[in-house]
Amino acid sequence: MRIILFFIDGLGLAAADDKNPLAAAPMPCLRSLLGGQPLTLEAVGTNKEKATLLALNATLGVPGEPQSATGQTTLFTGINAPQAVGRHVRGFPTEPLREILAQEGLFKKILSLGKRAEFLNSYSPAFFTEFPRTEKRAYSVTTWLNYYAGLDFRDFDDLKQKKAVNADITNEIIRRQGFDIPQIEPKEAGNIVAEKSRQIDFVLYEYFLTDIYAHKRDTKKIASILATIDSFVAGIINNINLEQTLFILTSDHGNLEDMTTSAHTLNPVPLLLVGAGRDNLPPFADLTDVTPFVLQKLKAL
Repeated sequence: MRIILFFIDGLGLAAADDKNPLAAAPMPCLRSLLGGQPLTLEAVGTNKEKATLLALNATLGVPGEPQSATGQTTLFTGINAPQAVGRHVRGFPTEPLREILAQEGLFKKILSLGKRAEFLNSYSPAFFTEFPRTEKRAYSVTTWLNYYAGLDFRDFDDLKQKKAVNADITNEIIRRQGFDIPQIEPKEAGNIVAEKSRQIDFVLYEYFLTDIYAHKRDTKKIASILATIDSFVAGIINNINLEQTLFILTSDHGNLEDMTTSAHTLNPVPLLLVGAGRDNLPPFADLTDVTPFVLQKLKAL
């Protein structure tokens, strides 16, 4: 079995009301997987032929709004990071969080099983001249996760050769920045992920524009990126063998699902499981449960 993990920053589960853009977004692929329902709180517990939707607590027993640095550290290590450091940490990981990632990172653990893992996001030329000269610079949890495992980083040459996917899926942002990179349709980007999963045991792709535009409450842009996400997922799902591959979609904290606030929410986040490996699922409670689940599935191979 192969595993694809699609991590979406700032995507929570809330009621299907007019405050939640996920309730109104067409998203035909995700709705089809959920028996016609939108990706909202009411759909939790759905268990169809292809997909299962569960909810994960993102607050992790620590007061305050869940944040990216601690939420993602928890998600990709199985360690309750906000409890470990005593608070929710926003943005990029601090030194104590980097220590957790260095010791308990998911990629490192996958490699220790003799399996192959790859972070599929591409990095700009500037990154390769700067990283990791100082650990005081602001780099994402996933960047440190990849670094501590000793894995290669994908560059724009990989992007051109369709061996990587850019952070915005379509390459539109880097094209506006002046890079000579062809624009790509979301479904084609999904095909790249699907193709990579035939070669690699575990593939991770991260999308964070959801959190950025949710903070800005840019409803037009949110509608656009939700359509992009859905088409991207369709490009993956339609090009993998669902009897041999498990597709996972999850997040670190809520944000986009509640347009009444520009802050993160206390809402649970989705754990959408599509395809193989959904028999006899363990009890899922919160973000700490994802890494052990992935490792258990890979270890069983």
